[in-house]
Amino acid sequence: MKICYPVLFFLLLCCSCNKTQNNATPVNEDTTFSFITYYDSVITCKPNTTYDLIFNIHVLNGNIAFNRVNYSLTQLPANFSVTPSFLSVGELLGGVFFFNIGNTPFGSDTARFTISTAQGGSQSHMLIFNITPYPDLSNKLVGSYHASFDFCQPDSIYNYSSGVSQVPGMPYALHISNIKNLGTGFIVNAFVSETKPATVVIPVQTVSGYKIWGSGEFNHDAPPYDTAYQLTINDTLVHGIDTERCIIHLQHGP
Repeated sequence: MKICYPVLFFLLLCCSCNKTQNNATPVNEDTTFSFITYYDSVITCKPNTTYDLIFNIHVLNGNIAFNRVNYSLTQLPANFSVTPSFLSVGELLGGVFFFNIGNTPFGSDTARFTISTAQGGSQSHMLIFNITPYPDLSNKLVGSYHASFDFCQPDSIYNYSSGVSQVPGMPYALHISNIKNLGTGFIVNAFVSETKPATVVIPVQTVSGYKIWGSGEFNHDAPPYDTAYQLTINDTLVHGIDTERCIIHLQHGP
C-alpha cells in the first residue's frame, strides 16, 4: 500500500499543470488604429445663447478600447466659454461640448479643435462661428395699446392708450407715444435689441422736459389678443428734481 502514494502525487501534479488560466490580461497588439470624427465645423449662432457641439467617431480600423481619442477646445472667441474643455473618448464613440455664448460682436470668429491619440499624434482644426443678430421684430410690435398703464413706486397707477410705430429707415427702431398719459406728442425712441431675445431698450433721452430711460421685454398678449404682443418696460422718469421709477405696461386688452 505504501507504493501507491508516489503514484497518486504524480497524477495530482500532472492535473494541476494542465489547468487553464482564465484571468489573463488582454494585450494591446493594435498598431493600425484609424478613425473619422464627424461634427459641424461651421456654426451659426446668436449672442447670449448656448450651443451643443455634438461629435461622433467612426472607427475605420482597430479597437478604440485600446486607443482612446482625446478632444480639446482652446482659443475661444471673447465672451465664449465651454464645458468641458477636454474629453477622452473610448467605446462611447462620441461626446458633446456645451458652449455658452455671451454678448459677443456680430461676424465670424474661430476656436481651435484638437483631436489626438497616443499612437497617432494630433490634428488641429478650426471651428468657425458665425454670430448673427436676432431678427428685427419691430414690425410685430406696431399697433395701438388701449389698455396700457404705468405702475410707479410706491403706489401710483396711470392708465392710458399708447401707440407704437416703426421708425422709417431704421431697423429695430420704434416710437412709443403717450407714456404715463403725458400726451400723444410725448414720443419716446426705443429699440428692439439685436443681441438679446425679446428685449426692448429705451436709451437715455429728453422728451418735453422729461429725461427717460429703461429696458424690458415683450411677449404674446393674453387671450383674446394672444396673436399680438405686449411690452413690459422698467423705466426711470426725471422731471426737474422729481424722479419716478415705474413699470410701463403696453397691452391691448385688460
